[in-house]
Amino acid sequence: MSSTETVTPIQNAVNIGPVLTQRLRDVGVTTLDEVRARGAIEVWQLIADTAEGNECAHMLLALEGALRGQRWTSIPRSERDALLVEVGLKDASELRASKKR
Repeated sequence: MSSTETVTPIQNAVNIGPVLTQRLRDVGVTTLDEVRARGAIEVWQLIADTAEGNECAHMLLALEGALRGQRWTSIPRSERDALLVEVGLKDASELRASKKR
């Protein structure tokens, strides 16, 4: 990293509030660059593995949005759904049924 580049502390990233900041710190993630290097799914899985009930869909979408620099609600629904299907938070048949409507 050059001296002109800055590191974004995780709490300064879009979508990352105090609760998610603490969960990220608990698994050793303190910068947005660390999330970028590992990817939203891997970081989400680290958090989910720390305690039952931490596998919230909104947390995964918040991480993905932080990587994109946008609110997670701005991520196209098809991309959000695909991400949730990939990690097993949404069933693929449910996704297909919603596209038929």
